[in-house]
Amino acid sequence: MMKPADIRALIQGSPFKPFCLHLADGKSLRVPYPDFILVGADVVVVANELPQGVPGEINLVAYEHIVRIEMLPRRVGKAA
Repeated sequence: MMKPADIRALIQGSPFKPFCLHLADGKSLRVPYPDFILVGADVVVVANELPQGVPGEINLVAYEHIVRIEMLPRRVGKAA
């Protein structure tokens, strides 16, 4: 099972590398930037990315629902 420390390690990596959380229900949540995710004790909060590259709707995910993490290609620059 995924733990808060596992997610924190990904967020704090330097340089940050985007990743995708794959959930037990088949849903996938992209984390393009570290400010799109918040690590809590029982859940992780992930914001969907809007077309302008800004955070949108949020998702609350219990760690036991995360089945795997996929590393994504790094983006060049951040959308304004």
